[in-house]
Amino acid sequence: MDTSVGSKVAERILQLRLAKKMTQEQLAERADIDASVISRIERGSRSNIRLDTLEKIVTALGVDYASIFSFPDSNHVKTRIDSKLDLITDQETLATIEKLVDLLAVPRK
Repeated sequence: MDTSVGSKVAERILQLRLAKKMTQEQLAERADIDASVISRIERGSRSNIRLDTLEKIVTALGVDYASIFSFPDSNHVKTRIDSKLDLITDQETLATIEKLVDLLAVPRK
């Protein structure tokens, strides 16, 4: 498996697109780029994504750059958790998770 940053970003774009229940065509339309570009990026055929293209994809997905660069196979547990949270789109579920984190974040005596 290719573990380069480019391939991880490509996989991440795919994960985020699917989590938002978008087709490649829908993402391409929102990003104002050709669907074949999305397809090549997600397949890893295009390892060097232009910054302006990445910006369009980030905006179209409604995420930030941190979401694109949060990889689930990271050695850092917070990064792994964050990468999974980005895939949850249900607002009620996110609110429940936030309450749980709030409870756990209270310093214990």
